Amino acid sequence: KYAILSHRWSDDELSYQDFGRERPGGFEQSIGWTKIVRFCTEAARQGVCFAWIDTCCIDKTSSAELDESIRSMFKWYQNSTLCIIHLDQTTSLEDMAGDEWFRRGWTLQEILASGRVQFFNRNWHCIAPSPESDTGLVSFRKALEVVSQVTGIPVSDLRRFRPSPRDVDERMTWAANREVTREEDTAYCLMGIFDVSIPIAYGEGLDRAFCRLVEAIMAAGGDPSVLNWG
Repeated sequence: KYAILSHRWSDDELSYQDFGRERPGGFEQSIGWTKIVRFCTEAARQGVCFAWIDTCCIDKTSSAELDESIRSMFKWYQNSTLCIIHLDQTTSLEDMAGDEWFRRGWTLQEILASGRVQFFNRNWHCIAPSPESDTGLVSFRKALEVVSQVTGIPVSDLRRFRPSPRDVDERMTWAANREVTREEDTAYCLMGIFDVSIPIAYGEGLDRAFCRLVEAIMAAGGDPSVLNWG
């Protein structure tokens, strides 16, 4: 059992290599270190012994490890016991719709894949716990309604999503206008949603990466809706 973090990256995240070297003054003042500590503390408080965060659990200097990680990402979120969603620009349910987390490419598959999610605000206060209690159920339903309104994803899919190369046109609208740091990630971050896999080749450009994604979707299911979007 492990907890996994869904978050918006800052400019001060710790990498895999940071844990193998000493840094003057330590890491204690960095945003990235604080995030890791708060995430691990919350996971431990809920009885989860292991925690995974993409910033420092992947050796991004290894192209082979990066390729495997990106292609496995959906499954890793899907198999987690708990997904903690950290909304760094949010204070309450009332203002969470404006958080930048909703505009990032990778966070789309993270919320769809995860079976049990909890929403935490910028101060690491839980604003929507898992619906194990009556109080938690009400706030969790409100949070899902907000997510649905902002993303266009039906609440039924947020509760239980089944990845497949089907309903391509509708699922593409969920991803429209989302932002990524590297242009190829526009295609790579959608592999898990459509249950396909393509090799990672940073530098190939957006058009080539997206064409390979569409080809993989058509080969996997032949859903004609892949041609309905523009």
